[in-house]
Amino acid sequence: MRQKKNVSCPKSKRCPIRYDARSYTVWFDRSEVTILAIGGRIKLIFELAQYYRQYLSWKNTSADLIRDKKGRWWLHIVMETDNPKVTPINETVGVDLGIVSPATDCRGTFYGEKHWKQVEDRIFELRRRLTSKGTKSAKRHLKKLSSRQARFRRDCDHVLSKRLVQSVGKGATIVFEDLTNIRGRAKVRKSQRRRLHGWSFAQFQAFVTYKAEAKGIAIGFVDPRFTSQKCSSCGHISRSNRPTQKDFKCKKCHAELLADHNAAINIREDFLKLRGSVNNPFVSTDDLG
Repeated sequence: MRQKKNVSCPKSKRCPIRYDARSYTVWFDRSEVTILAIGGRIKLIFELAQYYRQYLSWKNTSADLIRDKKGRWWLHIVMETDNPKVTPINETVGVDLGIVSPATDCRGTFYGEKHWKQVEDRIFELRRRLTSKGTKSAKRHLKKLSSRQARFRRDCDHVLSKRLVQSVGKGATIVFEDLTNIRGRAKVRKSQRRRLHGWSFAQFQAFVTYKAEAKGIAIGFVDPRFTSQKCSSCGHISRSNRPTQKDFKCKKCHAELLADHNAAINIREDFLKLRGSVNNPFVSTDDLG
């Protein structure tokens, strides 16, 4: 006879209320919204930040009413619009996401700030000290620190993705490596494991994707195998081509360049070869005869 397992049900003190087009109406021109409540519809006045006025021409769909820890009420409105129709151009930019440098493209442009790593190192040291204490106060501090670190990384990814998308033209293509399950497959030095597991590459790629779609830029992916070991000049593949994490020196043709730049060039070339093999028409011997 099987024993029943007690499963706890998730609870929330501030569960958001979801509204659809029938249960709320918003007028952005006069900063008013009506929402359906138990006693009927309620009219409310709201404030809209200047940044969000760029989306007023979009169509509003659902909305979530949320109360934060400080007792303030927020209405999160989902806006949608069609992707712009843009003619593709002959511009393909490969981007390598690294542990040392957050992002590098095939043109040799490095994205990121030096002080970001310093902030991450300070947070890591503080987390280690708080964890060793193990007091209730330290645990509360750790919880706040985790939220602060997540907000910091999210802000960095927004800055990086915006810079990258603005660097290419409408109709271009940005290509990344397919980094699915990279944490389980990657072999890195012990000193780099912490940075690998704290790497928010999926969030960064998601930010680039939606920013690129709004501008009419396509996103592509390639197999990440050998992109960091292959020489972008002669195609020679060898682990010994990487004497250090930062540098690349081909053992065959002796080409030297930064490792992330070399990988970004390979990402671009692999995507162009893949796209060329897909787009090439099949020609039979009967057609030639």
